[in-house]
Amino acid sequence: MKVGNTISRETFYCNLLTAGHLFYGFLSLLCSLSVFHFQNTVKHYDFCKFQPLSLKETHEEYLLMKSIAWPETPPLPFPHYLSKTSDPSHSSFTILSGREDGEWHKDDNLEILIKMYDFQGLPKKFGGDILLARLHNPTLGAGVVGQVVDHLNGSYSAVFYLPWEGNVTLVHPSEAITVLHSLTRKHPDRIYFKSLFRSGYINETTVCNVCLRPTQQPVCNYTDLRTGEPWFCYKPKNLSCDTRINHSKGRLKKNLMTTETLFQSDYNRTFQMQFKSSCTRRVS
Repeated sequence: MKVGNTISRETFYCNLLTAGHLFYGFLSLLCSLSVFHFQNTVKHYDFCKFQPLSLKETHEEYLLMKSIAWPETPPLPFPHYLSKTSDPSHSSFTILSGREDGEWHKDDNLEILIKMYDFQGLPKKFGGDILLARLHNPTLGAGVVGQVVDHLNGSYSAVFYLPWEGNVTLVHPSEAITVLHSLTRKHPDRIYFKSLFRSGYINETTVCNVCLRPTQQPVCNYTDLRTGEPWFCYKPKNLSCDTRINHSKGRLKKNLMTTETLFQSDYNRTFQMQFKSSCTRRVS
């Protein structure tokens, strides 16, 4: 809380938040491992192929992918256990030395070093965890986002602008990122959509997406002729493709993996990360 030009003691906590939403705000991590195996030879995603890109589009795609690139995470062994995933209660952070007097002035930056450990207390050897660092003042309803640097060895640096107290939040451990990448490749249609077809008193609803799994059911092609953006719906049994009257989001396909839950909120949520220093840090 800010009083005049003085800001209260900086305390940082780390909570593991296995948020269940990533793409379209809807990617649930109710994931488990029996069906999920990185050595699975059935390539379910082969059906989802698009037209070749032009040179301009290829360059644009490269720039987009580069801007969102995430560190590579190692493949998970099978079976994989929760005890080997990132655990905030064993992990810790240290405020790195800034000024000799242990004080910072307003508008200074403060840097912390975060070291990740698993549930067995062993240090993580690779990066890829999603960490959100922020300084937040509920009274003012304002906050500042910190910049997190992944050192790719289980440690991270976070640099904060210093007007308010803040939290460091682990959104997804690196093991979850490996799972998410695999789900994206193998189940590109896990988020599906629906369209309603109507003619007179006959109504039918079918599944739609940018690519559909091959079945015996005919497909309606609604690809945009101007932009080339693909869109398909399974054809209704008793209606024609031109009777489509609306479009809506269906839901997320769950239980793509069964038996052993990979990440459970009871184990890795709302735990504080240890602060490995007893000295007082003050910002004035």
